[in-house]
Amino acid sequence: MSPYVYLVIPVGIGLGLYLLRKIRELQWGWVRNRYPLTGRLFIITGSNTGLGYETAKALVSREATVIMACRDMEKANNAIENIRKITKNGELIPLQLDLASFDSTRKFAAEIKAKYPTFDCLINNAGLGIETPQYTQEGYELHCGVNHLGHFLLFDLLKDNIKNSNARVVVVSSKLHEIRTKIDLENFGKWVERPRGERFNLLYGNSKLMNFYFTRELYKNGYDAHVLCPGLCNTDFFRYYFQRKWYQYVLLAPIALVLVRSAEQGAQNIIHCATDNVNTDAKNPCTGYYVSSLKMTKSKVQFDEAVSEQLWKESERQVALHSPK
Repeated sequence: MSPYVYLVIPVGIGLGLYLLRKIRELQWGWVRNRYPLTGRLFIITGSNTGLGYETAKALVSREATVIMACRDMEKANNAIENIRKITKNGELIPLQLDLASFDSTRKFAAEIKAKYPTFDCLINNAGLGIETPQYTQEGYELHCGVNHLGHFLLFDLLKDNIKNSNARVVVVSSKLHEIRTKIDLENFGKWVERPRGERFNLLYGNSKLMNFYFTRELYKNGYDAHVLCPGLCNTDFFRYYFQRKWYQYVLLAPIALVLVRSAEQGAQNIIHCATDNVNTDAKNPCTGYYVSSLKMTKSKVQFDEAVSEQLWKESERQVALHSPK
């Protein structure tokens, strides 16, 4: 066998993977609109890293003003410093927001009302997935407490501003809302151990289903609300999960090259929902549609109107339990 074969085969495989990756990127889609967003104000939760960071960078590059709602202000300022190396356009405003604390959420909302009562879009991006029990300041397990309830309270506090501004609400959900998930009101906010042999983080998936039901109720009540799945993205979202060994990363690299989007590409779905004229006349959250790869996609979930209303009422009740006296 010619020695060149040992060179041609890996080069051919590498080239094939590269071309397949480019095809996948075209299928996933890129936002093509680049019109200026001068004078428009966006609020993005969890915008110091990952999808939120890429969304903030894209919007401010189009002259938008972006409020970066972040738990860690040092990380927020570092993110701004990095974005400013790329673009000097627009304005970036860091504000402290810890969605695992109702007190922090109320303080943030009060600051928005006082300084920025009129805005154009609230992007509920912040989210997490964990493997071991952790809880919010009020005692809710983090998936429910941060991914759903924290954002629910934030909307509730800003709903009059959103209504008066005719602002859009963009909610980052996940395709995992379809996989063996349920709205378990009996265990609302409680840590429930994963069944033996279960591969998926059901508490995370349940919180993403809550995101979808939340958006449906917003849409039903006349808000300009959109829900999306960014796809499986290469971000630090999995920082709370177990660390793989180096050889596992090597073995998984070809699969990741085909299946895993960059944070920038995943953020395209958020940017699309926040800035484009998304047609929801027939394909909207109430009819089970969400945005994926910049297209309307039908959810496999059979949504229940009674469950939708019960979840909203239970969320209101839980928030009221911890309201200031």
